Amino acid sequence: MSPCNNQTSCKRADGGGESSRRSFCKSALGLGMGAAALSLPVYSGARMALYPLEQEGLTGKEYQLTTLDALDETPRQFVLRDNVTDGWTTSANQTIGVIYLSKRVLEDGTPEVLAFQSVCPHAGCRVKVGIVPNPTSGENETLFTCPCHGDMFYLTGERVAPDNSKSARDLDSLETRVDEDGRVFVQYQNFQLGVAEKKSV
Repeated sequence: MSPCNNQTSCKRADGGGESSRRSFCKSALGLGMGAAALSLPVYSGARMALYPLEQEGLTGKEYQLTTLDALDETPRQFVLRDNVTDGWTTSANQTIGVIYLSKRVLEDGTPEVLAFQSVCPHAGCRVKVGIVPNPTSGENETLFTCPCHGDMFYLTGERVAPDNSKSARDLDSLETRVDEDGRVFVQYQNFQLGVAEKKSV
């Protein structure tokens, strides 16, 4: 209920005049209307930041990024771009995410494409690929590393030292598909950070 719904609620304790009461009521009413007007854009902005891929059906959308022949065992970054529509505004060719793609050959000779989110599941820092000492073996290996908290992941996505990892889960993998022409498709998805279960958002 507005504090200015009647004269009694707006009466000053020091017995101020009618003009003072009117001034107070107008100020309170103006503040209330301003807060209401700001609440919608603030909520919308926060929702966009927290759930960017809910905009116009981008969650779970498939993107063709490269070819099987162009990949090898070393992960490469690929930037995903799309037209983003939010409310009444459409922005063309916007970056919606970055992923790592690599290829490995299974024991039966079948090639497999690996796709991972480029963010650490702990707090969302962007992981990097490089040759670093493996803390469990002491050998130099090519690993994913998180620059924020030091977590390391094998190229297959598993945590190098799960018992000492800040991340509660392995790197977030993404579904891939290779068509008859060797084109590689990835189904993009964002996942909730800081939890053990892999939950899409």
